[in-house]
Amino acid sequence: MGTASTTPSALRVSSVMQHPVVKLHETDSIQDAVDQLNENHVSALPVVNDDDQLVGILTVTDLLRLVQDAEQSLEDRMTVYENCFWLTELIRDTLGNNEVTTAMSSKPVTAKPDDPLQRVANLMLDHQVHHIPITTEGKQLVGMVSSVDFVRLAATPA
Repeated sequence: MGTASTTPSALRVSSVMQHPVVKLHETDSIQDAVDQLNENHVSALPVVNDDDQLVGILTVTDLLRLVQDAEQSLEDRMTVYENCFWLTELIRDTLGNNEVTTAMSSKPVTAKPDDPLQRVANLMLDHQVHHIPITTEGKQLVGMVSSVDFVRLAATPA
């Protein structure tokens, strides 16, 4: 059995959070977001304002939802062109210039660096999310914890 400092209930968020964090600015475009997601091999990016305060989180799920909504809107207006090859490009072109704020979740669940890791696990389960931005009391983004971090922790030999 581990010591008190290594038991899961004793671990703090700061010991497993990813930092520095790849992030988006609230004025970045959806195309910028897609590029960042691909380049960094992540499925979520926190969104900050000019003061580096967290204002939201953009996930692949948010983007898929946005594309699905746009596709439905286009189908409703242009059903006759539903199978045209350019529809996908039209959607990409239409959405790519939108700011990330049009797709992000604006009230993400957050945690503090000194929170117990178990609390973050419970937040993920309760809110059915895979990413928790880590912020200071002033909403400054300092890290990110994902479900992959829990897998990494479990896979690490004691």
